[in-house]
Amino acid sequence: MTIGRSSITRRGALTAGVAAVTLTACSDETGTISGSDDEEPEEPVSAATVTITPADGATDATAAAEIAWTVEKGTFTEFKLTDAAGNAVEGDMHPDGATWIPAAPLEWETTYTASVSAEDDAGIAVTATSTFTTIASPGNRVSIENYLPAQDSTVGQAAILAFRFIDYEIPEDLRKGVERRLFVSSEPAQEGSWHWITGRALEYRPKEYWQPNTQVTVRLAIGGLPIGNDKYGEYDAETVFDIDSEARKLEADNDTKQLRAYQDGVIVQTIPIALGADETDGNDTRSFEGHMTIMSREEESTFVSDLYDYETPVKWAMRLTFSGQFIHGAPWAADALGKENISHGCINVTNEMGEWIYNFVRWGDPVVVLNTGRTLPQGDGFTTWDLDWETVVGGSYLEQGTGEDG
Repeated sequence: MTIGRSSITRRGALTAGVAAVTLTACSDETGTISGSDDEEPEEPVSAATVTITPADGATDATAAAEIAWTVEKGTFTEFKLTDAAGNAVEGDMHPDGATWIPAAPLEWETTYTASVSAEDDAGIAVTATSTFTTIASPGNRVSIENYLPAQDSTVGQAAILAFRFIDYEIPEDLRKGVERRLFVSSEPAQEGSWHWITGRALEYRPKEYWQPNTQVTVRLAIGGLPIGNDKYGEYDAETVFDIDSEARKLEADNDTKQLRAYQDGVIVQTIPIALGADETDGNDTRSFEGHMTIMSREEESTFVSDLYDYETPVKWAMRLTFSGQFIHGAPWAADALGKENISHGCINVTNEMGEWIYNFVRWGDPVVVLNTGRTLPQGDGFTTWDLDWETVVGGSYLEQGTGEDG
């Protein structure tokens, strides 16, 4: 829709009755009638034209609608979006500068008006409007498993942003559009990237560990977003969290059967451990090696395995993988600690040291397991720290630099 401004003028028009007035009252020396003193000049028309998307009258917009516009022969000056009651809708330009995005999903089955103003080279203004209506709320909306840090939480330096679409793989040709709606910013700003593990599982990490005292703001703006096969994202997810002022790391070494705890680069504790046995009942039960993070902390838990037929209460359990690799207290392993591996894959410590580790670490602290010979599967936990940076970036569908943090 291209909208200009039409000119409306008021020219005086003589009627037959005017001719009856005597010349002595209304004529000059030539005997012709003089022009009116209150005639207004023609209003100037701007050379600029504006086209808005969604177009005026559109009825197929979704709750995730973005507003786009083009200005020809002029310069953009102002944008506004209002609802049917005239209330302003908050939002901002996408970091790539291509569209304007509402700060929250629009309401379903609701009418909105977008207004775009521009000026031509002479400074003459023009305003175009587009009134559009969103569709009714669709029933086929896809939710997510959300592993983002909690609102206002303080987390470790290796915190990864992770989520998964539930029972749905995003078609590859739509992944760029989905990723474009995933916003991460930090103060201070740090380079980072999303990485698609599969068509349903994504993780975001900075290039290096988060700097101490960083504040991170996240918005997964996928509520109402078309994601293929007549499906839509169910809701947005948002959080703001802080990175702790202290940098902690755990490093478990199979060669020495010791776990070293670091704070700000200095070893503060060395703990005897037992890792996963080479084989149990014909199965490879070695601990995964690689770069993981603390995914959860539980003072008490019960481990259940149908494969190995056990149900065991444990204390001070700190999860490292979805498949069930933990650091935890294991009083039954006392004679093996520091000497041999006897677990089904977990990192065993005494209850005393388990409590110490539990109180030492935060969610998102890095855990590095060395020299077990068993590769950590991608997606079994928060695993992108186990990839080099080029591989992480290679798993993104956006060019580097299109997001606020890179």
